[in-house]
Amino acid sequence: MYKFHVHVRHPAYRLAVKADASFPSATSEGEWLTRTRRADDVNPEVREAVDRDGYSLFRIGLSLSELPPS
Repeated sequence: MYKFHVHVRHPAYRLAVKADASFPSATSEGEWLTRTRRADDVNPEVREAVDRDGYSLFRIGLSLSELPPS
């Protein structure tokens, strides 16, 4: 199971962690709205980032101009 958090003041930002993991210390859980998702409902790249880094932070609604040049 994974917890997906939506930032209260900046709702385009999402934070994903394993449901049984501690919350990242660089922010506080009170700043996020939370829902739980099963692992099979989580993108593989997000699961890999959580396994590697302990969390996955991403933003919804990026524009194509924000892609790094190739």
